Amino acid sequence: MNKQNIYFIALIIISGIFSLLILSKFIIVLVLAYIFATLIRPIYTMIENSFSKTFLLKKASGGFAAFITMLLFILIIVTPITAILSKVIMDTQNVYINIVTGNVNFDFVGEKITNITNNISPNLNINLNKIVESVSGFFVSNIGGLFSGTVDLVLKVFLFLLAMFYFLKDGKRFKELYDVVSPLKIKSNDKIFLSIKNSINSIVIGSLTVAVTQGIFTGLGLWAFGVPNPFFFGTLAGFMALVPGVGPALVWFPAAIYLFFTRPDSFVWLYQIIWGVLAVGSIDNFLGPKVMNKGINIHELFILLSIIGGIIIFGPEGLLLGPLILSVFVSIIKVWNEDKYVNS
Repeated sequence: MNKQNIYFIALIIISGIFSLLILSKFIIVLVLAYIFATLIRPIYTMIENSFSKTFLLKKASGGFAAFITMLLFILIIVTPITAILSKVIMDTQNVYINIVTGNVNFDFVGEKITNITNNISPNLNINLNKIVESVSGFFVSNIGGLFSGTVDLVLKVFLFLLAMFYFLKDGKRFKELYDVVSPLKIKSNDKIFLSIKNSINSIVIGSLTVAVTQGIFTGLGLWAFGVPNPFFFGTLAGFMALVPGVGPALVWFPAAIYLFFTRPDSFVWLYQIIWGVLAVGSIDNFLGPKVMNKGINIHELFILLSIIGGIIIFGPEGLLLGPLILSVFVSIIKVWNEDKYVNS
């Protein structure tokens, strides 16, 4: 290796380190912007194709299409999600505070269950207060700060929307830049980008869409049948929807037991079970096959673990980043194995 190559490598390493330090505060924002830009790109493409046929907008069709796509994204997706998230966080904080201060007590249900099961398992002791306190505490500590720090939040949202706009408008230019930087062949780069796209669709449009829908339907049932803090328990049901085999039943069935002991003169507990089995349970069967992307398949257990681990490491953004990083890792290994097989 000659002195010129050594000098170039040293320059690349030094400038690369400083570039990473400069961009480190914005990497998560940029990744999230790329995720959502990938999800809504079909809408952008449809609008851009319409504008490109108009003589007056032909040259600026990409910018106009990106702008309109962003407006639709803010109105249809960002605004409702922000309203729901703020309510979920408030509900979660209320659950945690009420249990810690003793204003709410779920242990009487656990005591009744223990009395019933004493003959079967005398050592069984269910402390529902501790369980709910631990779960709500996890949400409060890891997601509760989502709307804290107004200035920082406004800056991140602005950069997120700006990055999304340019990812939509100049997506091809970013891809060409990556091809220049990457030492891999263009075909390998194309495979990696296609795998990342499939990963995003598989995780967000697939597993998370089903989980969120089941969480919403569970929360609606809990609210309708009078279970306290339905936003918190509906969110918990969404997480449990990723648990193979049982899913949201880990939330709505204990809710039915709670209703049975608190309102024994009513059949509302039975309605809760019927709603859980028919409405919530059928979502996985009817919606799942329609939205699941078959390009990248990762077991629900690992998706759940990657979500929890992602939230612990990245905070609220880990809800998307955790499973995406796992799926991209699997995708890149898959592309590498395919290329190795072809070149062997």
